[in-house]
Amino acid sequence: MNAANQGWLVARREMRERARSRGFRISVLLMLLVVVAMVVLPGLLDTAQTTKNVGITGATSQVVEQALSDEGGSGYAALHLRRFDTAAAGEKALRDQDIDVLVVGERRLEWREKADPELQALITGAIQVSTVLERAAAAGMDPNTAAQLLAPVPVESVSIGAVPGRSADDAAAAALMTVALLAAIVIYGNLVLTGVVEEKSSRVVEVLLARVPAKSLLGGKVVGIGLLGFAQLAVTALAALITSMFVDSADLPAVSAGVLAWVLVWFVLGYALYAMIYGALGSLASRTEDAQAVAGPVGYVLVAGYWLSFMALSADPDGMWARLLSVFPATAPLAMPGRIALGATAWWESPIAVVLTLAAIAGLVSFAGRVYQNAVLRTGAVIRLRDAWHKHTEEPQPPLTPPLAPPTQKVTNMLTLQRKSSRWPLVLSTAGVLVAVVILTVTSDVVASLIALLVTFVAVRALVQHQQRGHETPRAPRSG
Repeated sequence: MNAANQGWLVARREMRERARSRGFRISVLLMLLVVVAMVVLPGLLDTAQTTKNVGITGATSQVVEQALSDEGGSGYAALHLRRFDTAAAGEKALRDQDIDVLVVGERRLEWREKADPELQALITGAIQVSTVLERAAAAGMDPNTAAQLLAPVPVESVSIGAVPGRSADDAAAAALMTVALLAAIVIYGNLVLTGVVEEKSSRVVEVLLARVPAKSLLGGKVVGIGLLGFAQLAVTALAALITSMFVDSADLPAVSAGVLAWVLVWFVLGYALYAMIYGALGSLASRTEDAQAVAGPVGYVLVAGYWLSFMALSADPDGMWARLLSVFPATAPLAMPGRIALGATAWWESPIAVVLTLAAIAGLVSFAGRVYQNAVLRTGAVIRLRDAWHKHTEEPQPPLTPPLAPPTQKVTNMLTLQRKSSRWPLVLSTAGVLVAVVILTVTSDVVASLIALLVTFVAVRALVQHQQRGHETPRAPRSG
């Protein structure tokens, strides 16, 4: 069996075992609920399309009443007219909030508190049209002719985007998907990290390495978690799309096929790049809290890379810094989608960036495989990266007793026990990332969304440390 087949077997096992875990199912359900709520709630909470009650008292022409009754006007679903015999009765209804505004003799608008500018403009416009028609009739002009002169002229409003050939939705979709990429790298990269540490601390990796080479084992783990994560995101996106088809208020950005294709390409490349780093760093630690400390700088690099890319694209997407960030492998997945959406790339820039990133991934496969192979069987304190690069001369001690159950069953049982403790960190990570996406979608505040991601990272790290302190068992002394 070649290395590709061995890696695929590991990937299938990883997808099967993690898909059965309770934490993964909870995270999928949580993501579906949050995304559906993001699509449905804006329509339920939107007060722009609503019904307004207008009170009328005193002398009012039929033209005004007819104009207000025929249409809801700009931003309103309907206007309900209610006539009062006296101004006092109308003011009482206004104070009791039975009506939103009281029109007194076409010369005064009374409000309970602050005036509604849109409703005020609508009623004032109807009164002005009525007055102009009355004056035209007094001057001998045909009422139909006067009405035609006052008919509104339709004006089309079109958003041309920042650059020719790219709409504003392209840039918005690219920015949203870049944030999703950042969140996916953090979530699923940490799954690779904790998966490596779980297998190392439980000594399951010794059983696996007896059958699968180290590079195939690490590569299969990265591929399996990546495919499972991509499927989770695809199901979530499909749920949002289906929900938007039944909710009129949903306004999802319409992204072109070319931009979407490039975003997906960089999504895969970005995950593969950083997941290999997380896997290599996970082999340096024997406990989950140590792994979080070892992999902490990767999170800082990701956030810094996102910030640099965001500032460079905001300042000048055609500038030197934006070009450098979009071809440098560590920041290319975060910078290149935005430049493509803004139409700021030449035809040759994207292929060159892809080639450089693929070369970096190939180098990381070799580097991470060697580090993983040299460090994953060494337990105890955190191993320095320099020491992990050099081959360890000591051979690991064989198990004192042979496994009583078949290797596959033993692996499954041990992984199940290990993953129970990591259920809530995964749920907390997913919830924090979704909150950051909601903040970015609703408020367009990148700073607030990044703060939410950082708070989530700190909270997850503290939770993992608390769980490890609560469940940590004394280690047997190492022989030799």
